[in-house]
Amino acid sequence: MGLSLETVQNLIELKKLGHFDNFDNVIEFGSQELHLTKADFIDLMNRSGFDDIDLSQFKNIENWPKEPRCSAKNFYSLLGIKNYYSFDINKQHNSIDHDYNERFLNKEFYSKFDLVTDFCACGHAFNIGEAYRTIHNICKTNGIIIGVLPLWKGNGYYLYDHHFFEGLSAANNYSIIYSSYIVSTDEKTKTGSDLAFHVPLNRSLLDTFNLSKVNWLGVCFVLKKNSNNEFKFPYQGKFDNIKYNHYGFNRLYHQNPIGYSYVPTFDLKNIKAKKLIDELKIRIKNKIKFF
Repeated sequence: MGLSLETVQNLIELKKLGHFDNFDNVIEFGSQELHLTKADFIDLMNRSGFDDIDLSQFKNIENWPKEPRCSAKNFYSLLGIKNYYSFDINKQHNSIDHDYNERFLNKEFYSKFDLVTDFCACGHAFNIGEAYRTIHNICKTNGIIIGVLPLWKGNGYYLYDHHFFEGLSAANNYSIIYSSYIVSTDEKTKTGSDLAFHVPLNRSLLDTFNLSKVNWLGVCFVLKKNSNNEFKFPYQGKFDNIKYNHYGFNRLYHQNPIGYSYVPTFDLKNIKAKKLIDELKIRIKNKIKFF
């Protein structure tokens, strides 16, 4: 698991836009490594205004794609995030041993981290809902969650699309700062890094691709946690309405840069009388349960 060319670029862009201002720590799901050539890393950092990088801090950066590889830790330090942690059952790069399928109960880590990342690591957990509950619990209020999961040609248990992250965001009051599809091509840079690109999150656009020349497709979301409420599992359609006693969500747009959130929908004028009566019955039944 690692940060490839397009992921490093995306993290730099988020830094330049100010999303990591005053961030002190990061935790990654998976002991992440840098998955690009030394030459491409240097070129990308120089073009992004990071001059005079001390490459001696990036042990094994010249080895990729061979092993041992360079830990992502010092890259985050360049972005101003000094304290680095990771969860990984393999315990590599001094990671914390944690099985993503299991409930994480160490409350010392709750609301601790400014940035929490999942670069395809949680896609290897069968119980991904539990993994994302852990992500929610350990992220600070106003912290950032970055999720990248496979849409096509993944090697985990499931494939994902935008519905997964949008459902999480709606249920848990996350703002969506950025979203995209990631397309990994069948080509490489001049120095050997894999070529991949963030493209607009549009299904019609995907229909134009020649999948025979695509190595991998993923979906990427950058989320902001706006409150410290208990984690809620998303439900689709009417089941969400029944569980959380509202009638769906409206998309609420933000500016600079364009992002969006979901807010519960309440429109009494367009609700049928039968629907109101059914809802009243449900609420009465739920109240009775507590007596």
